[in-house]
Amino acid sequence: MENKKIVIPRDILANIDFNNTLNGGRVEPNIQVNQTENAYEVFVKVAGLAADHLKVDIEENRLLLYALQPVLKTAEQEVPENYVPQTIGQIMLPNFVDLENISARYHNHQWKIVMPFDDNRKGFKRNVEVEF
Repeated sequence: MENKKIVIPRDILANIDFNNTLNGGRVEPNIQVNQTENAYEVFVKVAGLAADHLKVDIEENRLLLYALQPVLKTAEQEVPENYVPQTIGQIMLPNFVDLENISARYHNHQWKIVMPFDDNRKGFKRNVEVEF
């Protein structure tokens, strides 16, 4: 019996739901946002997601939460070649959050992301006159 390599056309790969088709589905994340006196705290729980799989990126005024899931991993591979991002959530950041000091840690089976307030950036309000 020959060992044939499976080739899936890119057209098909671009139009299927990777998580549900190749990985057997996914669990919906539980995201909770609390406000304290000095910061927002975001708590994230995702069943079946290892502690080191959550990725947190800040892009412009958005906090992006995602995990990289292996795609088409074979038994012979120790490390998969291809990954697909699994979106966990996205949070719009207000202008008074200190972007430089956002931190994340894993504790008690959940991630905690702390977004401290920057008192120097609090609030901006301006009336713009419309020209005729």
